[in-house]
Amino acid sequence: MSADPDQRRRLEMVERYTHELVANRGAVDDELTLEMQQIFTKAEFSDLLFTICYHIGMQYVGRAMHWDDACPVPWLREAVEAAG
Repeated sequence: MSADPDQRRRLEMVERYTHELVANRGAVDDELTLEMQQIFTKAEFSDLLFTICYHIGMQYVGRAMHWDDACPVPWLREAVEAAG
């Protein structure tokens, strides 16, 4: 099943936002945040942010506990590792 153009745009924005969140250690550009809030409902954005931050946090917990692959999302795990 292929995503429709609106779903693809939303997925691309989630990935872009997540990369910015990791790269800037939470200091995401306000314009990008506002753009996300226009695409997603308040509830969707809250759930999305909680989920992203949970997985980022698990990277640090995973390191402390010496777990490998604490995050099931390879590009997110790699981005957190690269950000230090």
